[in-house]
Amino acid sequence: LALNAQDNNKDATSFKIETEEGFGKDRVVQILHKAGVEVAADMVDKLPPYSSAVAQYGSEPIIIGLDGDICPNYRARVPLDQRWVGVAGMMNTGTHLLYFLLSRNCHIPRPMKSKWHKYSAFFQVEWGKHAPASWYKRHRSGMYDQLKIDVPVENILTVVTTKDPYHWMGSMCRKSYTTNWFHTKHNCPNLIKNGQPNPARVRYSPENITHHETLLGVWNDYYNGYVHAEFPKLLIRYEDLIFHQEYVVGQVCKCIGGTMSSDDFTPVKESAKGNQPAHVGGSDLVQSVMRYGDAKKRAEGFSDVDREYAEKAVDKDLVKMFGYKSESRIDEN
Repeated sequence: LALNAQDNNKDATSFKIETEEGFGKDRVVQILHKAGVEVAADMVDKLPPYSSAVAQYGSEPIIIGLDGDICPNYRARVPLDQRWVGVAGMMNTGTHLLYFLLSRNCHIPRPMKSKWHKYSAFFQVEWGKHAPASWYKRHRSGMYDQLKIDVPVENILTVVTTKDPYHWMGSMCRKSYTTNWFHTKHNCPNLIKNGQPNPARVRYSPENITHHETLLGVWNDYYNGYVHAEFPKLLIRYEDLIFHQEYVVGQVCKCIGGTMSSDDFTPVKESAKGNQPAHVGGSDLVQSVMRYGDAKKRAEGFSDVDREYAEKAVDKDLVKMFGYKSESRIDEN
């Protein structure tokens, strides 16, 4: 399976799948090879076929907001050397990965005297990387003050990452960060407790705690907030940052008028979260392909009660918009 995006490094305007190589493991091996990963024979045996990823996410990447007026209006309004991407998204949705991909591959010409002249993106939006959309212009991240970033919030194009809600709940079971709900290692996501929805809360700061019907409600509420927010933004899928890295980064870069690296695309194959104690357990590209490319792992650990509740409670409009599935089980045939 080959990706053809009309010379994506320069002027990527379309996405095309050519199927002469099929939807088997060859495509997955190709993705890993392109990222500089040596794939041994025993690793190939463990890889899911590409058809399993397609069954979950479709054959083409999805970037919400790309086809409208957001990008041309942004470029018309903000001078080139003052344009930025600001990364946002719920925990465990690839915010680090997006930032590093943009930093390595997308360039905006800035005055050399600027301490930010080498960067096209900020690690987070002004109101906080994981903060809800309602914080826009109501909160300023301490990082912005610490680094003395004085860029107007209107000059920063928000790009929000998401993840399939079933896979995301599995990620939260492995690393919940500041999200709290009653669960155990062997009973997670535990969406129903004593016959009732098991409430969850997210502690964004000691003074700012949001409350949700369940862990799934966190996903529903967070992304509804961003989808319906009135400020300009793009929304992208974590899974596309695994299987279509170059195309998605190229489209985001083009949106802000940036230039992709003249050399070969530089992927991120290591864990983008690094070795910081708060992020121990982050997945590298191989681990991500093996987990998120495998439909059988999508609702791994879910009880029948979890599945039944999730299929009813997941926001159907959101999953349709993002190209996900509301069903917990996916037919790969």
